[in-house]
Amino acid sequence: MKLLLLLSMGVMAYAQSFYVLSGVDSYRILVADMSKKTEKYNGDIEKLMQGISKEIGIVTSNKDSRVLALLVSDVSMGEVIGLKIELELGEYVLRKGDTQNIFALTYMDTKLIAPDFKDEEDVEDQLADSIEEMLESFKLQHIEDNTNQSSHNKTVTHETFASDMDYETKYKTALDKAKKEGKPLMIFMTTSYCPWCRKLENRVLSQSKIDKKIKEKYIPLMLNLDTSTYPKQFAKTRFTPILYIVDSHDEKILHQFVGYNNRDGFLRLLK
Repeated sequence: MKLLLLLSMGVMAYAQSFYVLSGVDSYRILVADMSKKTEKYNGDIEKLMQGISKEIGIVTSNKDSRVLALLVSDVSMGEVIGLKIELELGEYVLRKGDTQNIFALTYMDTKLIAPDFKDEEDVEDQLADSIEEMLESFKLQHIEDNTNQSSHNKTVTHETFASDMDYETKYKTALDKAKKEGKPLMIFMTTSYCPWCRKLENRVLSQSKIDKKIKEKYIPLMLNLDTSTYPKQFAKTRFTPILYIVDSHDEKILHQFVGYNNRDGFLRLLK
């Protein structure tokens, strides 16, 4: 049971970091405590949420359609009853191709705790520590995702990234250009629905210093994993983003960086 719990918590922690908080500048705060054991702390929880929001400059308005909610509920944890704590950001978003907004969760963090409910101090301490940790993670990610790097970056969107950054978009064209200039190819493999790809675009590849180094060493090519035409060797994994460094003469993969967390390895290669 403990192993199952640890695995589920690991999945939840991974899911949390998957979200992007850029552009979130306002929301309504909601505390929904469905456990009789902890409902008396609702006022304190709301103050914590207000405080962290003020620190990062977020406007909290009761009329906002975007909601940051903290939910507490009882949960069975084997032979004991514990607490499930969820921090969720819900907002109306427009899917590509749709004309009507839908309400979706655009951030989620979950923790499970098993305090001794006979010890009120233990309940309060574990609850406060968990919520403060979750709010701090939310705060740090919000800061990272909204850091203003406009003096070093181009303003890019996924739809116009290739044209804005002067990346090739056809494999054969890029390959011929790389052969002519005697450079390797740098293939940025992406999808339209990958939030980590958006982070790589906005926080790494669009930085002017990094972009300059890329173009000094490589011919950059942007491909969509789902819709572009390219050799099968570049479709062995479905995880994106992927950065391939490819020898333009024999098309051999020299280096491969899968995922946003491999950006540091890629940056070391540019030095």
